[in-house]
Amino acid sequence: MRPRHLYFAIFTWLVFSGGRFTAPFLTNVAHLSDTLTGLALALQTMSLSLFSSIGGAVADHLEKKYPHRGRAMTIVSGLGLSTSAFMLHGAVVHIFQKNSTSKLVMSCHIFLRVIYSIGLSFAMPVLDGLTLSHLVEQGSKKEDFGKER
Repeated sequence: MRPRHLYFAIFTWLVFSGGRFTAPFLTNVAHLSDTLTGLALALQTMSLSLFSSIGGAVADHLEKKYPHRGRAMTIVSGLGLSTSAFMLHGAVVHIFQKNSTSKLVMSCHIFLRVIYSIGLSFAMPVLDGLTLSHLVEQGSKKEDFGKER
């Protein structure tokens, strides 16, 4: 399987789980104010930046321990964590229907966005590393990375 197929699948998942409708979701469904929506998105970006290098280090360690499977295991784990956090938003909305504007509910939504981005930080940089290692194994140049992505 070519890495571009994996990119397509993950970017499609990203569009549906955390793409351009995140801010309207947090505002209209989770009932966060504009300030809290901005805070949630800022924390999401910050945690994505902080944990990306950790995700890459974990993937490299697992790749040495389990050749040809370590990076894939890291991507699957990260996407699983992100998907779980995304789905739990719906559970929080369903469970706390009557108290949808309480501080606990708003904190849960912000926390779930951070967990979502941590899972994402274990998937996205590892996908790039997986693509580069695939190209090297095939004898391609690293300059061909842009064509795959």
